[in-house]
Amino acid sequence: MEGVRGPRTADGTHDADATSGTAERLAALERRARLVDEVSQELDDTNRGLIALHTELEAARRAEARLAAIVASSDDAMISVGPSLLVQTWNPGAQRLFGHAEQDVVAQPIGTLMSEAAFEAFRAVVEHIRSQEHADPYQSRWYRADGTGVDVAVTVSPMRDREGTLIGFTTVVRDITHQLAAQAELAAARADREVMADRERIARDLHDMVIQRVFGAGLALQSITARLTRPDTADRIHKVIDELDATIRELRGTIFNLNQPVQKAASLRAQVLDETAAAQDRLGFAPAVEFDGPVDAALPDETAAHLLAVVREALSNIARHAHASAAWVTVRAGDELLLDICDNGRGIDPAVTRSSGLTNLLRRAERLGGTFEVTGRPDGGTRLCWRIPLSAEGSSRTPC
Repeated sequence: MEGVRGPRTADGTHDADATSGTAERLAALERRARLVDEVSQELDDTNRGLIALHTELEAARRAEARLAAIVASSDDAMISVGPSLLVQTWNPGAQRLFGHAEQDVVAQPIGTLMSEAAFEAFRAVVEHIRSQEHADPYQSRWYRADGTGVDVAVTVSPMRDREGTLIGFTTVVRDITHQLAAQAELAAARADREVMADRERIARDLHDMVIQRVFGAGLALQSITARLTRPDTADRIHKVIDELDATIRELRGTIFNLNQPVQKAASLRAQVLDETAAAQDRLGFAPAVEFDGPVDAALPDETAAHLLAVVREALSNIARHAHASAAWVTVRAGDELLLDICDNGRGIDPAVTRSSGLTNLLRRAERLGGTFEVTGRPDGGTRLCWRIPLSAEGSSRTPC
């Protein structure tokens, strides 16, 4: 540096060694200053890095806390299982859904929550994920701690570490009981609408075609009776005309019923009583009705529908042919179903060898693996026995 010089010698010149030493000290100071600057810069960079790392860790902590809050507050069961399908985590939603406390489930096989078939389905999904890394949700039935079943939707996803190694599976289980019930109600409503459309079509066909033909046949027979000279023949034709009139009334009643909205099924006892009450006008008296055994609980829907049809047709036959003043209807349910219908009328005409109504009752019984027989009563009248097995032990029959 030109402005700084060493001490002068005796002859007035500068000392070169002194100048050189001063320069070296200045250079050292400059190196130290640069080193300080570099260290300061490194400290600043490190500080900024630490701040960024702290921010990142804080964000991760908050994200983990949010995830934990979601898992804890979810209504769905969220369960993680290891590669061997042992439960690792169990959220409160799982406890609410299945009734097991966390300490009772963790480290236990997840298969304890389901039947063997459901566990096979779960294991198949897990194996698919091992090879394909994705599986669609599926529906299953798992079981609560009290043994009751619950319909669930199950979603299984893989869990992997930072290196991509599979370390387990997350399983989200959602209760779909209400969803399935709503779907069933919707399907039932659609089926009811289709049934009503068919009923309306059948009612139109009965009114426009069948009744008109039966009515026309009755008019034709009436015109014939005017030209008959034998009283017995005219009487027989008048009876046929009466039968046609009764058939028209029944058809009109059927048409009216077909046009009524589909109602929820009442108990079988109530429906049998409704059938006997409906027949009272045609019979001229109220039939006596008796029930024995678990009638409502024991009968499948198809059997109950056939039973009501048999009661309806049997009472109609009594009203049209028996000339009875009393009738008794008994329904017994146990290992078998027995429908016993008796009247005190004139009994079965031996000359009658075929009846479409009785044949229909027999076919209904045979369709359900049962039997049907018609016999005379010792004190007059007719007894109908319609018998259907309800269990493997139903062969030990209750006598009519």
